[in-house]
Amino acid sequence: MTAFLIRAVFALAVAAVYFLPSILADRKGRRNVLLLALLNALFGWTVMGWFVALYWALHPDNPKKIVRTQRTVRRTQAHATVDAIVRRAMSRRV
Repeated sequence: MTAFLIRAVFALAVAAVYFLPSILADRKGRRNVLLLALLNALFGWTVMGWFVALYWALHPDNPKKIVRTQRTVRRTQAHATVDAIVRRAMSRRV
């Protein structure tokens, strides 16, 4: 029983170290955590892939890209809201 518990704790520690770049990216609030976690899961077993994921997780986001993404999201939400208002107004006319 003790050997099983030690192996389970060791397996959890190895998994935590393996997914460390994904965990750090999530804690830092990166925008593309899912993509980074996918890269980490698929290529983390190579040392190079793990270090690329770690670099990506620790590298700050480009502020211009963040502003551009936020603007695009707001614009998309505004279009959806206007479309919903127009649909509702058109349905009340009939």
